[in-house]
Formats: sequence, C-alpha cells, structure tokens
Amino acid sequence: MKPHGFEYLRASSLGEALELLATRAGDARPIAGGQSLVPVMNLRLARPEALVDIGRLDALRGIAVEKGALRLGALTLHRELVESPVVAEHAPLLSRAAPYIGHEAIRNRGTLGGSLAHADPAAELPACVLALDGRIVAASRRGRRTLAAEQFFLGPYTTALEPDELVVAVEIPLAPPGRRVAFHELARRIGDYAMAGGAALARR
Repeated sequence: MKPHGFEYLRASSLGEALELLATRAGDARPIAGGQSLVPVMNLRLARPEALVDIGRLDALRGIAVEKGALRLGALTLHRELVESPVVAEHAPLLSRAAPYIGHEAIRNRGTLGGSLAHADPAAELPACVLALDGRIVAASRRGRRTLAAEQFFLGPYTTALEPDELVVAVEIPLAPPGRRVAFHELARRIGDYAMAGGAALARR
C-alpha cells in the first residue's frame, strides 16, 4: 500500500521544528529515520497531513555523561547503541538489546527517540528504558519537561507526548557498581518482531 498524501517540511533547526509542530499541531508528525512511522503510514494506520523532517538536526545528537546520567540525543541511531563504548559502560542493557532490532539496514537508520515515541510493545528499547528507570526529555515551543519512562508510556502505541512536543533526549541513571543485566527475545526469524522478550537487572 501507499501512504495518504502529506506535505513534507524539513526543519533546519530545533526551534524551527518546534514551531512547525506547534503551528500544525494535531496534523503533523516528526520524522527522522522513519523505520517506525513509514510502515504504519504505508498501512494507513497513521495519516499525518504533514511530516516535519528532523533528521539533520545536530542538536538532537550526541552521547555523553552529564550530571550523574547517560544522556542520549533523540537521533542516536540503533547502531550507535551497539557500537558506543560509553553506552556499553554506563547502560550495557541498551548495548545488549540493540542488536536484536530489525536488520543492519534498520539499525543504520532507526533512532532512539523515534522508537520511544512510537511505543511499540514489541520493540526492544521502550522495555529497556523502562527497566533502567530512564527519563524522556520532551520539548515544545512552550518549553521542556522531563518524564519518567513509566509516566511517558501510557499503553501500546500511546505516550504522554502532546501533539506539539518532540522527544529531544533520553537520560539513563548511571549503572551502580555490581549491577548485572540481561536481554533476550524470541522471534520466528532474526530481525522479525519479537513474539516475547525480556530485560532483566540484578544487583549483587
């Protein structure tokens, strides 16, 4: 199938992206990698009137340790979660889960923020961010707010994001000494959606 017709808008700055989402609130959706949004548009389960391309916004990139937390920009690629030594040290659960996401081509395009905003119950990253007591930073023209993962995810494919809000970053508390993590999922084939999965944390 093909998606419903839409207007394509490319944002050149975070401020412009937030302005576009504010003025088109309710009928515009942000897009970066498109690995979650485009398939549901092709099935016409989502019919935004406009797409705001945020894929080139450097303000939404970066992996760093700040103020006792690992801060990940919303445009952090799934591939970067696999390869980053900083993620492996401070949030190893993400490093272990990310290789299960789709195929390599998907990991090269899909983003952390997009996966969380899509809130697919079969996805790996929402479960991991919940298990890690992560926080999602959302921005709009009105300002910023930080939501605990358990407040952010309201149900399957449903989040607390307002129509004019955009996920800009994710904060993961640094792993305490002695923490052990594990991730596993069951799928019919490598790269398929998980039939079941689990993320576990334990402290010695």
